[in-house]
Amino acid sequence: MPGQEIPKRIRDDKGDSRRRNSWMNNFILIGFMGSGKTEVGKRLAKRLGYTFMDTDLLIEEKTGKSISDIFSKDGELFFRDIETLILTGLSGINEHVISTGGGIVTKKENILLLKKTGFIIWLKASPETILKRVGSETHRPLLKVDNPLEKIKKLMSQREQSYSEADLTIDTDGLEVEDIVNNIIRQAAGWK
Repeated sequence: MPGQEIPKRIRDDKGDSRRRNSWMNNFILIGFMGSGKTEVGKRLAKRLGYTFMDTDLLIEEKTGKSISDIFSKDGELFFRDIETLILTGLSGINEHVISTGGGIVTKKENILLLKKTGFIIWLKASPETILKRVGSETHRPLLKVDNPLEKIKKLMSQREQSYSEADLTIDTDGLEVEDIVNNIIRQAAGWK
């Protein structure tokens, strides 16, 4: 439903104004690969009448390469630098739902940029759920290992503290996309 009531001023759970009373008009989805960021993001954007953006797609457009090619030919550090460049370019946008790559939080600078850009939502899922969702996909460069479940657990553990800096956490295990979207809208409205 375009125009659905969503809070413009974001407050934390203690009622304190966040980010120097910034008026936030964007929703940013973070979380591990396979947590549902893209599908939830598209559906949330449609419901709110917002524009959907995916940082991985923006990176592919900017470089002319797939994410897998960037990782294999240029390396992860290069990819992370491009992510930062893309985030910097999002400054000043309004009424967007932004889906991010799972490792975007690995750079502290990116977390600060995300906080300046909008209301951050961590879509959380168990390692087993992640593997079930993405285990058969061949375009996941970080999972091209002998034991993908152990790799998922390790990466999730390394990123958990950074993910936890989100304004809102939604556990996606066992939920349909529409349930997650409804949950986001309901909980975000409570932050007025």
